[in-house]
Amino acid sequence: MPHSLGSLTFCRARCVLVIFGVVGSGLVFGQDELDVVQTSIERRTNEALDHTDTNFLDGSHWDLDTRELERAEMLRDGFRRYVSDRQISPLEILGIHARTDSERNRYARHWAELMIEDAERVLAFQRAYDAAVRDLLGEERLVNLTQLPPRVSSTPALLGTDRLAVFVRLDCEPCTEVLARVFQIGRQVDGVDVYVLGLADGDKTTLHAWANRQGIPPLAVHSKRITLNFDDGLLARLHPRADEVPVVMRRRGDKFDPLDPWELP
Repeated sequence: MPHSLGSLTFCRARCVLVIFGVVGSGLVFGQDELDVVQTSIERRTNEALDHTDTNFLDGSHWDLDTRELERAEMLRDGFRRYVSDRQISPLEILGIHARTDSERNRYARHWAELMIEDAERVLAFQRAYDAAVRDLLGEERLVNLTQLPPRVSSTPALLGTDRLAVFVRLDCEPCTEVLARVFQIGRQVDGVDVYVLGLADGDKTTLHAWANRQGIPPLAVHSKRITLNFDDGLLARLHPRADEVPVVMRRRGDKFDPLDPWELP
């Protein structure tokens, strides 16, 4: 027979009483039935909850005594406030301002232990998240990259009649890498004009020696496929916001357009 409304109400009330009785009775399940891990930070925090000294409570997170914590706070409010974020930990402050190698090693080791512990927690959560996504979506992708709009390149296209102007310095390692790329692309355009910054006007000996080290063929220079030039302030006039080299620009007639040297077409 179906339950009446009265019996259903009675059952609900009884169930609530039973549940409350279990919770209120202080019933504790065996440790084997629970997968609970208490981290060292949580453990030290719980141990310090009954202590009324706020400084000591904060220090318990880092295994620091009152004197160490006071020194860390003094340093935080001194020089460190001008160079570090206010959230920097006492361990980092004391380690940076350690008075002995022993102090520095002790603070560094304990900080490393805490960071390793935290990294393990983060990775464990990431694994749980990945598993949850797989459980919810199966083989379906969270983001379907094929449905995203195509990337529009901000690099201007090159025509066969264009020239590339590249601005470099002699002592610039990235310039050498970019030059090699520019010379390769230069075969598709009318030529490449190299402008060297930082050279005294007319110092052709240094300029030619540098060109030889870069492997620039003299025949290409003679035919004007590649030209070697002194900057003479040209970069500052063409691209005032350029604060460092290498700088690559597309020359089309008398118009210069900057290109990203690391995303050349």
